[in-house]
Amino acid sequence: MSRRGWRRPRRGVAPIIGTILMLALTIVIFSILFSFRFYTPASPPNLTLVIKSGGSNPVWGDGTDVEDGQYSLMNTTAIIIASVSPTNVLLSQVQFTFICDNESSGGNETTLVQGTLQDMTWFPGETSAAPSDAPQLGWCASFHAGGYGGGSFGTAYNRLGIFVPISANDSTLQAGDTFLLYIHNGGYPLDYGDTAKDCANGVATKPCLDGDDYHGAPPWCFTSQDSCKILLSYLGNPNTLLASIPVYTLAPPTVG
Repeated sequence: MSRRGWRRPRRGVAPIIGTILMLALTIVIFSILFSFRFYTPASPPNLTLVIKSGGSNPVWGDGTDVEDGQYSLMNTTAIIIASVSPTNVLLSQVQFTFICDNESSGGNETTLVQGTLQDMTWFPGETSAAPSDAPQLGWCASFHAGGYGGGSFGTAYNRLGIFVPISANDSTLQAGDTFLLYIHNGGYPLDYGDTAKDCANGVATKPCLDGDDYHGAPPWCFTSQDSCKILLSYLGNPNTLLASIPVYTLAPPTVG
């Protein structure tokens, strides 16, 4: 047999190269898929509330309502956090807004006060004055809650209500945290006395209410479901309305 007629059989070079390429491609594809993540939007927090009316509390922190070393008492309604989920919602992320509706008389909605629960925190017996950056009372319909005739602008939120956490060392919203809303009793919230002296002496011919400044939710908020409302809003992502509470439901209608 002639040697020239014999050749060594060639190995399968092409299949080997193909296998290597397929393996490399698989690794690349797997790496791409592994590094690709699906981002889902965050879920808003949820909370439940318990409302207890008919309470009575001192008007803490207001020196104009101290007599013989004792703070004046006012009726209160407690808005209590019953549950919150998740449990890491910061007090600075929950906003309290008291809105008055003046649209029925041709006006627009007005905001009596707005601030975060952190800024409206008050610990009775421990705090003597509201922080310098505390929310201030504003307009409720055509009435400014800063004082007689709307004259004393810039009155701190604590004449309307205070937020009392169950723990002074926790900056997150917890079950048991409570907002105490002062409830004004009777009549229009301005001084109806002929003079301040007449009111002090008890000889005025008209009702004498808060002669120095106004406290509590205005009485007309309890005459209609749509007059006033409290909004609790989440300021984080996503921005969410947590609760809308008609003030009318927080106390019986006021006669005045």
